[in-house]
Amino acid sequence: MTEERKAFEKQLYPLYHFYHKHKDAIQLKDANFKYQKKIQIFKGEDFIKFTTTYFEDIKNLLPDKKKDAISIAKYLNENRIIVKIDRLADDPKKKWPRKVFDTKDQTFTNDGFYTWNLVVKSKMNNLIMAGILLLVFVAFLYPIWPFAFKYGVFKVTLYLLVFLVALQVIRLIVYIISRLLGYAFWILPNLNNDSYGIFGSFKPLYSNYKYTDGKLEISFRLIGIIAFIFLIYIIVQEPSYITGFQEASEQTIDDILEWGKDKLEGKQEPLHKRAIPDLSELMKQAEEDLVNHQKNNIQESQDQQQQNIDYNYDDNLDDVNNHTQDNDLQQNESQTDL
Repeated sequence: MTEERKAFEKQLYPLYHFYHKHKDAIQLKDANFKYQKKIQIFKGEDFIKFTTTYFEDIKNLLPDKKKDAISIAKYLNENRIIVKIDRLADDPKKKWPRKVFDTKDQTFTNDGFYTWNLVVKSKMNNLIMAGILLLVFVAFLYPIWPFAFKYGVFKVTLYLLVFLVALQVIRLIVYIISRLLGYAFWILPNLNNDSYGIFGSFKPLYSNYKYTDGKLEISFRLIGIIAFIFLIYIIVQEPSYITGFQEASEQTIDDILEWGKDKLEGKQEPLHKRAIPDLSELMKQAEEDLVNHQKNNIQESQDQQQQNIDYNYDDNLDDVNNHTQDNDLQQNESQTDL
């Protein structure tokens, strides 16, 4: 970048701040620029509306005077202060593009999407960068952290995970109850929508929408209400279900904390050492398996021989008994004849 270009962009810093810091600032959305970095985009029509509304303030922030909002937009576009972008071929056809690139046709249009091509340095950006570097430095020093710090980070992470899971479950339960009543009530409706950014995911706090259900949907709702009332009745009659779940949850968290403590203290043997046995141990185990297999074969052979002997003995015994019975029968017949 030439010095002339730097000086030109520096003149437009107040204009950039006016568009971003104003209470009625235009709506910005996050997008992925050529799979390389994250940028913020806005609509051309929103830019024109905002510029028209505050034209008297904005025209004094430009090096050259312009007569209307369209002239300002074209001026900034021609000087590549704002750049027209378009969606990539594999981007889903939604209202706002998510994957974008800078198109060759830079003609300003109201239905186009644009991004600021202006790097504004500020004290806040410097503080954020310093904070990131400090966090990275501290993370690299993790192996020499005191045990209390390591264990504290582990506990905070675990409790944060439990909180997020509980929040998702509560959101779902509240939505199901509201749906049974014909509404769609969501707590933090944008929580799982990554297109709004970190802070945007927590706005608004709730949303409510009334459904216009038909007869079939109303029938399903009645069945759901009956099932829900029955579930509440079971829980009231058997409170042990709730207490049992609570005790199991607390015990699970305690076990995880104990496992983490042992892991951080080095009491547990590393997983890779436990998972891969020594070669001598494998050979010894193979020999033992072979000996046991031979013993089992010998034992099975002996058992089979013993079964054959018992079977032959039983057959001989049956023959003797049958012969004895025949003799007794003949004697009885002889006596009868006499």
